[in-house]
This record gives sequence, structure tokens and C-alpha cells, in this order.
Amino acid sequence: MKSMIYVKKMDGRLQPYDENKLRRSLKKSGASKETIKDILSKVDSILYNGIETKKLFKFIFQELNKCSPNCSPRYNLKQAIISLGFEGGFVFEKFMGKLFEKKGYDVKLNQIVRGKNISHEIDVIAIKDKDRIMIEAKHHGKPWLGTDIQTALYVYARFLDTNNSFTRPMLVTNTRFSTSVMRYAKGVNLSLMGWKYPKGNSLEENIEKYKIYPITVLNLPEVVLKRYFEKDIITLEDLQATRKLSPEEKDKINKIMYPS
Repeated sequence: MKSMIYVKKMDGRLQPYDENKLRRSLKKSGASKETIKDILSKVDSILYNGIETKKLFKFIFQELNKCSPNCSPRYNLKQAIISLGFEGGFVFEKFMGKLFEKKGYDVKLNQIVRGKNISHEIDVIAIKDKDRIMIEAKHHGKPWLGTDIQTALYVYARFLDTNNSFTRPMLVTNTRFSTSVMRYAKGVNLSLMGWKYPKGNSLEENIEKYKIYPITVLNLPEVVLKRYFEKDIITLEDLQATRKLSPEEKDKINKIMYPS
């Protein structure tokens, strides 16, 4: 029987290495059974107590990129979303706007709405039929930073002050919510969308369902990303629509978005 191996998370905490979790992540990326088996074997050969998750992720990503280059960008999705923190999170707000457009909503960004007492700048307004959502998009550049109760209280207070301009408030983040936030949200009907929450409507599930992958999955140089973001090219679909890509590059993007 193997002895327990612990990995060190980015916040310094130790947790047991979970091979089944890695297997699920690789399968979710579209990797074949043979590729998954090969990578798990290679990971076993480099494991040691206290190995950093960042180092482990980099190794797995490189191995996956060697044998299944169309799968590695999807495996890199969480980091790709973290990399949308340009312009103080405004790029993440734009990305969320594009996601809700894919969901069939009419979207407006950074609108000033007059409340009963003060005016509010709303990150994203999403409207479909009678559903009018006030969305606060909270981006974190550090994956271990969750969204706390103060943010949820702030969002709901703004919703109350907007004097029925919206049918519901929503808090969206690229990381996790604290248990206090989840409990409070249920009590006041504050909609949440975060990493792995809620089940069936989490951020990554929506990204995969609507095939709206950010261009940051491609690991482009920062200077290139900034140039694209300035032109409002934020998703692979945006990039694919440009005329500057070769047929081969467009085909590569297609394979990332629509794996066989």
C-alpha cells in the first residue's frame, strides 16, 4: 500500500494528493484513456511529500501538451480565467458579458443606475424577457482567495437601493464562495456563480456548455493578450472571427472548442 503523499497548495496548506481527482480533470479536458494512464504514471515518478501544486500542474500541463495539444488548453481553464485580471478585472467583466450573451441575454456593461439614495455603477446588466439581472463580477488574481460575506452584503444592499430596476442580483467570481456567502445568498435569493458552484450552473460548467473559452487558454505573451483585449478580442470565438488567422490556426481553435 502506498504511503500518503501531501501536496502544498498555493496558500501554503497541505492536502493529500488525489489521483482520482487528477484523472477526472484529465478526462474532462478530453484526454484519451491511454494519455491519462501515461500521465498518471509519469506523475507517480516525480511525486514527493510537499511538492507544490503549481509545480505539479506545470508538469502535467507540459506532458498533456506534448501528447494532446488540443486538450491542454481546457486543462488550463482555471489559470486562464485567473489571467483575465487585466484592467482591474474589466476584461473579466467583458468576458462575463459575452457569456451571458451566449445564454441569450441582452447585455450592457458598466452602466450607471440611479438608486433611491445614490447612483451605482453596475458591472454587467443582463436582460432576457422578464429576467433583468444586476451582476457584480468579482475577479481574484489569487486562486486561494474566496469571495467573502462582505462582498455579498454589498451586492445585495446595492440591489435593494436600485429601487426595483432589476428582478434579481447575482454575484459572479472566478474562485470560490465562503460558506457564509452561500448561506446568506440562499436566504435573500442572491444568485451565485463561481468556481465549482453551484453544481450544474458553475462558471466552468457554463464556459464548457457554451464553448466560450477565453483566449488566455492559449498561453499567449502578455503583450499579445493586451493587444487583443484592446480590440475586444477576449474569447476563442472572437479570435476565430478575425481575418488574420490562417486556416490551420482556425482549425486548432476549433479542435479546442469542439474536441472529437
